[in-house]
Amino acid sequence: MTQAINVNVVVESPAAQDRLVFLDGLRGWAALMVVLSHLLVFFVSGTVQTYKAWYWAFPTDGNLAVFIFFVLSGFALSIGYIQTGRLSLITSLCVRRYLRLAIPILCVSLLAYALHAAGLLYNVDAGKSAGNKWLANFYDFAPNLLGSIKFGLYDVFVHSDAARSYNPILWTMPIELYGSFIVFSVCALLMHLKKRLFFIAAILLYFILTKNIYYLSFIAGVCIALCYRYREKAIFRKARFVLPLLLLAAIYYSTVSLRGRGLPVPQIARGDFLSILAAAGIVFVAAFCAPFRRFLETPLSRYLGSISFPIYLTHFIVICSFSSGMLLYLTISEYGYGAASVHFNVLASLLACFAVAHLFRHVENFTIVVARRFSDYMQR
Repeated sequence: MTQAINVNVVVESPAAQDRLVFLDGLRGWAALMVVLSHLLVFFVSGTVQTYKAWYWAFPTDGNLAVFIFFVLSGFALSIGYIQTGRLSLITSLCVRRYLRLAIPILCVSLLAYALHAAGLLYNVDAGKSAGNKWLANFYDFAPNLLGSIKFGLYDVFVHSDAARSYNPILWTMPIELYGSFIVFSVCALLMHLKKRLFFIAAILLYFILTKNIYYLSFIAGVCIALCYRYREKAIFRKARFVLPLLLLAAIYYSTVSLRGRGLPVPQIARGDFLSILAAAGIVFVAAFCAPFRRFLETPLSRYLGSISFPIYLTHFIVICSFSSGMLLYLTISEYGYGAASVHFNVLASLLACFAVAHLFRHVENFTIVVARRFSDYMQR
């Protein structure tokens, strides 16, 4: 589920900003993992066995990707203040945060409403046809314009009824919003203190003891941002030799834990401390391992980063409309819905997801402009 959330990190100099491009790159790959998880694990489900092979476990581990989003948010929302000490950066991000999330969500909710009202969401019929209870569980209600607007502006941040949701995968949004304000509070109230590490450790311990693993991920991101601020210290330079092993360990954990490999939904969705460690490990390696960071700064990674939030927001609607419609069409066609048709549908659906996300970037860019202007206006 981040959010694949784009966060424009403001730092003191262009050179410093360039060094943080890897954050968007990693966010883009994590968003792709979420898409593959919903498409290959939940949508395809047990139709074919190909995507249950062990080597598909990590690329389809949407659970791990969600933790990566949260850790990245903690890092991205705090690094500007940590590197510059400018409280105005935190104020600006705080003021614009709700709009930054709500405007794209409102737009995608209205898109879901329009498709639902036009009868272009085929997931219920497709789910019944394929025996996929997960797929048939969504959009089985009468569309309502005011309801979709209310969902996009309010319900998405306070309710999590997937059966009544206009975009069920946005269950991460309340966590993203409230986690962001936790990060802002930590930065504004504690980061300037000499004993800040003591207070941050206390917050980490609190979230561990209360098993609030999602918000723990945000604080883990703040801790990595602190480490990144002092990355030239000897301890971090020496640690770079073990970073490839840390990345391999995270991938190995994802693979052997069987996440995203056809397990029951509650088992896939459950979060645990090891998932946070794996996600934090991947973000830490991205920040400190030069070869991995260069990969995350390649044009492909940058492009994935630029559509990370759009593809996260829209891919589920593509699955419930285009992919489900294709399933029904192929089922009654002369080809049937065998393995070849499933693979074709997966490929076509991926292309459709990228096409819609590419177009949705206009909404993303518009949102950034509006949120910044609102922030500037409120701080005059």
